[in-house]
Parts: sequence; C-alpha cells; structure tokens
Amino acid sequence: MTHPTYSRFTDVSTCDLADALPRSQFIASPITPLWPDMPRFAGRAYTVKCAPGDHLMVHVAIYEAQPGDVLVIQADPEFAVSGGNVCAIAQRNGITGFVVEGVVRDIDEVRELAFPIHGLGVCPKPGAKKVYEPNGAPVQLQGVTVNTGDIIVADNDGVAVIPQAQAEEALSVALARRDKDASQTLDEWQANHKANIDKIVSRL
Repeated sequence: MTHPTYSRFTDVSTCDLADALPRSQFIASPITPLWPDMPRFAGRAYTVKCAPGDHLMVHVAIYEAQPGDVLVIQADPEFAVSGGNVCAIAQRNGITGFVVEGVVRDIDEVRELAFPIHGLGVCPKPGAKKVYEPNGAPVQLQGVTVNTGDIIVADNDGVAVIPQAQAEEALSVALARRDKDASQTLDEWQANHKANIDKIVSRL
C-alpha cells in the first residue's frame, strides 16, 4: 500500500504523466507487473545495485529504506533477488514495493501478500550474499537513470521516474491532463481528435 506521504501521486496514471516527462523517464516492457491486477503504487526511490550473481544488497536495503520507499533494483536477471519472506519483511517495514531489472521468486506468496513488484520475471534460484557495495547510488533500469529520492509511480502501463526537483510540477501537469480527459465525452474527444488528425494530415 502506498504510504500517505506519496498517495497524491497515485491520483495520476503513468499515461497522465506522459505529458509531464520525457520518454527517458519511463521504464516500460520488459519490466512489467509480476502478478495480475496489481494496484498502482507510488513512493520515494531507494536505489540498490546488486553485483552479478549476488543479492546481498536487497537484504540490506529492506532494513535501510524508509517507510514509503520503493526499492529500485539493478540486478543480474539470472538469479532471484528476493523471495516471499524478504517481501514480507519489506512490507512490515513500510516499503511500498519493488521495481527490479531482474527476477524474483515465491511469486505466489508475494501475490498473497499483495506486495507489488514490477520486474523481468521469476526464477527459483536465488543469488549469493557475498558482495557489499553501499546502497543509494544511481542505477539504470532499461537505460533509465534512477536516483534515490526520485518519485516512482508504477501501474499496468509502466513505471514513471520523476526527478525529485520536478515532482510537484509533473504532478500538476498530470492532474490537468487527467481532468481534461475526464471532462470530455467520447463524442467530444472524437471530434477534437478527428479535427487534429485532419489538420496534421493536410499539413503533411
């Protein structure tokens, strides 16, 4: 569940945020929700980079991160970075969810917990716990740079990464987009859409 501090950011979808942010701020397929009908979630990014074949730093992060944080994890996709118990502890400690360029395991337990994870998939084999490097440094997921403190909004269309300094402005733009769309009937939208398409085609 999204922490109250960040609940305003679940009022907009990642599609609403498309008007507010460049393409470089969106993590999309193949990182997707790992269980069906996952609710939208939002929180402060806490970044984790795992060494190849290792997942120690995720186990460290579930105790370091603040309530309301989303762990954003760059990892080796050959080995699971977490399982059911790790997710249960993360949830108990107030962590909102994970976004992983990597895989997890115990997905049935994770779904029962209703703990949200976007990732590449699942794998039963976990990584080792041998390599320590401090959490909180910038990570890259599908070429998108994420810094600790950025705001994460994740839903069925993807993951938006909002730089901390732009968070309020981006939310304002996204709310305006949402409200504009909600105020139009489909007939009104179609009329505006058709006029716009005709204008573009005639210009081209």
